Amino acid sequence: MKRVYIAIAFLLVAFCIASAEMGYVSAKVDMFVYKIENADKHMRKSEFSEAIKICKKTESEWYESADIIDMLLIHDYVDSIGISISQMRSYAESKNADLYFAQSTSAKKELASIKESEYPLIENLL
Repeated sequence: MKRVYIAIAFLLVAFCIASAEMGYVSAKVDMFVYKIENADKHMRKSEFSEAIKICKKTESEWYESADIIDMLLIHDYVDSIGISISQMRSYAESKNADLYFAQSTSAKKELASIKESEYPLIENLL
């Protein structure tokens, strides 16, 4: 009977860790999407200097968070998002709104993809 209790305890610990990881990734994704949308708003208004500031701050925060996120997710996804955010800054600096918005959309889709991949759905488990 002890083995059953130990197995249940391990399942509960695994469930708690998985829930915490899912919550962390979800919160980080929401935060970065909000920051990107804030930069988008400034780009639409042609406020390039403000958009550049937001992009630089978002980029540095992404690379600070990337160490932890890298442990939880596939490394290629994390790198791809970082590259998109860097390119957003570059396009904002060159005042190229079309390419900026292409990278912004790409980054938001990639962020949404990693958030959805953390949900406990059948397609994510298989």
